[in-house]
Amino acid sequence: MVDLDVIRALLRQDAAWAAYALGDLDPRRQRHCQWFARDGSVALVYREFDIPILFAAGSPGILADVPPLDACLLQIPERFADGLKERYAIDWMRPMERLALAPDAYVRPPDRVAVVEPLGPLHETELRELFADGRDTGDEPDFFIASQLEDDTFFGVRDAGRLVAAGGTHLYSAAESVGTIGNIYTCRGYRGRGHATAVTAAIVDRLIARHTETIVLNVKAGNASARRVYERLGFTFHTRYWEGRAVTTSTP
Repeated sequence: MVDLDVIRALLRQDAAWAAYALGDLDPRRQRHCQWFARDGSVALVYREFDIPILFAAGSPGILADVPPLDACLLQIPERFADGLKERYAIDWMRPMERLALAPDAYVRPPDRVAVVEPLGPLHETELRELFADGRDTGDEPDFFIASQLEDDTFFGVRDAGRLVAAGGTHLYSAAESVGTIGNIYTCRGYRGRGHATAVTAAIVDRLIARHTETIVLNVKAGNASARRVYERLGFTFHTRYWEGRAVTTSTP
């Protein structure tokens, strides 16, 4: 039996990198978790989705404790890549950047160019229609699930009644004081008008009002325009990591 207090202490050594794993300690998500810890390192297999997610922190040696997975989605530090390739075949992998916001570093935009409204479970269909706008271009947000709307962290912008920009959190946990911002999307034809900034600011306002200690988001490495949006709000670069999909080739 893994001691969750030990896991929590290890993860909090780098809370910005481990934000998603910290949020998975929330009692609502714990049933999806399989934890591994040894010598100051942690790995997590999270099984809420069709394909489990593999997260790791610390030393790459912790991967040896994780049973073979037929397939998994990856959130791993760059230094884990070589060890991972010894156990899995990589379907695809891309570099990502984790940005973090210290609540006292937040720079609220002086003027919002659009009216931002809160979104909840009743807006799921509208959100899916908005996100589908980016399917052909590969911009459709990853990991949007209906249960995220129950956390009251989603906001949107409308034009003539139509939802044209929105975003929220991939994960929020009051118990662990963590919010991971995600699902930010602006419809093609409405970009460059400050909608993403307005939506992100509304999410940050909500998280700070709840005294959330760890606030992070992810951007694809090289996406300078998205990074500028978040840096203007006070986010700073924390670490670079790999996101991808792997399949087992053989049992070690």
